[in-house]
Amino acid sequence: MASSAATIAQMFDRQAKRYGDRACLKAKEGKQWRDHSWREVAQSADRLRAGLIGIGLRPGERLAILADNGPNWIVVDQAALGMGAVVVPLYTTNGPEEMQHILNDSGAAVAAIQGSQNLRKISALKDRLPRLRTLLRMDRDGAGTDGSSANIPSIAELGSGESAGVLEGRGEDLATLIYTSGTTGPSKGVMLTHRNILSNAEASMAHIDLSEGDMTLSFLPIAHAFERTVHYTVFMAGGTVAYAEGLTQIAQNLLEVNPTILLTVPRLLEVIHGRILRTIEGSSPLRQRIFRFAIATGTQAAWYRHRGRPLPAHLAAAMALLRKLVFARIRALFGSRIRYLISGGAPLPLEVFELLAAAEVPIVEGYGLTEASPVVSCNLHGRTRPGTVGPPLKNVTVRTAADGELLIRADSVMAGYFNRELETREAVDAQGFLHTGDVAEIDADGFIKIKDRKKEIIVLSGGKNVSPANLETRLMADPYIAQACVFGDRRKHLAALLVPNFATLRDQARTNQLPADAAPEALVVDPQVRAFYQRKIRDFNKAFSDVEAIAAFTLIASSFSQENGELTPTMKVRRRVIANHYQQQIEAMYRN
Repeated sequence: MASSAATIAQMFDRQAKRYGDRACLKAKEGKQWRDHSWREVAQSADRLRAGLIGIGLRPGERLAILADNGPNWIVVDQAALGMGAVVVPLYTTNGPEEMQHILNDSGAAVAAIQGSQNLRKISALKDRLPRLRTLLRMDRDGAGTDGSSANIPSIAELGSGESAGVLEGRGEDLATLIYTSGTTGPSKGVMLTHRNILSNAEASMAHIDLSEGDMTLSFLPIAHAFERTVHYTVFMAGGTVAYAEGLTQIAQNLLEVNPTILLTVPRLLEVIHGRILRTIEGSSPLRQRIFRFAIATGTQAAWYRHRGRPLPAHLAAAMALLRKLVFARIRALFGSRIRYLISGGAPLPLEVFELLAAAEVPIVEGYGLTEASPVVSCNLHGRTRPGTVGPPLKNVTVRTAADGELLIRADSVMAGYFNRELETREAVDAQGFLHTGDVAEIDADGFIKIKDRKKEIIVLSGGKNVSPANLETRLMADPYIAQACVFGDRRKHLAALLVPNFATLRDQARTNQLPADAAPEALVVDPQVRAFYQRKIRDFNKAFSDVEAIAAFTLIASSFSQENGELTPTMKVRRRVIANHYQQQIEAMYRN
């Protein structure tokens, strides 16, 4: 264990010296898995670090990474952190406007980029990025980049120099800026120090008893705070990280690398749950009855298991049979060594948890947020309470405010929002408690139950945070849209209720070849009007990533108003009231 290290890079360097030729990372090249040893990764990072210093990157300056998961992500990350630079991760799914905002807001001096498509995205923005001095290709010998990349150095070229060593550094030094959606306006840079992240990694490692024998299969973007800190946690334990080839290959990769730990988001488990149920629905009546009996029996057995109690003899005998007859196939989906399947990033539907738990899949649910580096709590085997996100980590203090908001204090709580002192003071009070924006209950044993969301942030079932207010403001900038209300919390995609600006619509009806004199109730169901707004939404989505796109919309004839409780006195939408009033229309958008 390297918890005494002051910085992430020092921790990694000590582990590399300890484990040498053992596998640190695994990635598939062609049809074969290739091990990347601790020594190899550390030496590559060391050489690249010298190259970064050579091109003028200085401690405290920001380096952005735009790449898919893989060994090169870690090499660039460790190279930058080891010289005191601050890493700014970008999602490959970020839209151009969001990328421009993050790069300019962070003041990134260098951007390391993988792939021709990503390179074109940044190159197209270069004139609007005055502080971005250098682009680096992360592709091996330039493969996969476009023709204009000839003059852009690769990390292989830059990393061909001498050793640079790891800067001594301090725990309070800034390690990363991770951008997360705000309640209004553009995303904010969460400032996480080396101490923030290392304290969270050490507590997480102890919480689930992670060791050098553990391996995880990584498929969540490393740009996500959850996946990023898990990498550091595995490194601290001396374990191995294997990289999935992609979302469609996860099932096969699970069988190939056979991990012991798997981190996931509810969306993937929902898909697995749906496939299991569809398979059963298509089976014979006898098999359906057996399955229902198995789930009922497994649920009873899980009650004992969650509390660390032995099964009664009759349940033990039944489970021994059902384990072979029914549950083996479900558990085999996750490999034969899995000991923790951890769901986080968004609430896990109880029916999904119950089916997997009944089948003896080692599923637990945890909770965290970027501002806490990010893990706050997690259930444990033998100490699980369904419907909760478990007890807090050992170094995390939790309590609830008078209005029920969950407050947390820990060494992992962020240093603040980058260049946003007022918002930092609103988020972290004078006592050092982070106001999470989630309404919670904490029982007598310390288990946390998240009941509601206080802040206006949508968390999609894939774990991505989205600001609905920001999207609504942008939608209403269109002269043809008077009001908008965006939904999607715990759903697979975003949907919107739109109130057309009927005056503008009528004024421009002839130009747009639309009906002019119809009543609002007729206009919102008119196929021509619908097609007109479909084109508008399609154009609107071009500025955003796939997860931020409005995937479905419904036009409504009546404006939102204060009189019916749909607007606050300051004219902000009351999302829950509107959701209640338009429940059928919203559900219809998710059925289609």
